Amino acid sequence: MKFAVLLGIDSIFENTAPGYNNLQIQTFLNKAQRRVFKEKKKVYDRDETVKRMLAPLNKRGSLLEGDITLTTDVTLIPYVHPNGTLYSLPDDVGFLTEEYVKLLTAPAVYSDPVLVFPITYDYYSKNYNSRYKKPYEGLIWRMDYSVEDDDHYVVELITDGTDTIGDYIISYLRFPVDMVIGSVDCEILDDNFQDEIVSETIKMIVAALNDEGYQVAMNEKTSDL
Repeated sequence: MKFAVLLGIDSIFENTAPGYNNLQIQTFLNKAQRRVFKEKKKVYDRDETVKRMLAPLNKRGSLLEGDITLTTDVTLIPYVHPNGTLYSLPDDVGFLTEEYVKLLTAPAVYSDPVLVFPITYDYYSKNYNSRYKKPYEGLIWRMDYSVEDDDHYVVELITDGTDTIGDYIISYLRFPVDMVIGSVDCEILDDNFQDEIVSETIKMIVAALNDEGYQVAMNEKTSDL
């Protein structure tokens, strides 16, 4: 992939582009990989080709297994809703593909899977008092309080107030591991995925080379030699 990137840059600038060391190239590659992943996850649920492509990133987690934890850290949470409970998800969660809860019906006795439905602030305010849409024993609401680049991935599960969540189970795509030139290859072996990373990397490098501020910095660096 490094060779493909250098070849692409050289062909665009006709061998006049400044050189990049491995650290610089892998930084671009990893940014590009994250961008490609974010685009692919948008169609994951409806594209079988993408599902097979991203299969190495599939993971599972649960509250009972300790992958998910209850949290009282509200530093990123503006307001905890009535009947809401906060949970910290694994830090490598990139995209939830499946989730459900099991309600605690008696000590160490759990219900069948109960649907978890992601909602927004607007949906909450419009529907919490709706007898047909608000949470009940067969439906739990989820609200997100983090973004993918934060250190914490916190969600709030909202019940009808009469049910107790015994377990929360998720399937998810983790973020791809960062590549390190010479030691850590791209873990997604699909050629199309890697080609898209290379293409995105070239676009970012070309944008950087065409940036006026970047050019000034390069000229100043050259004049100091």
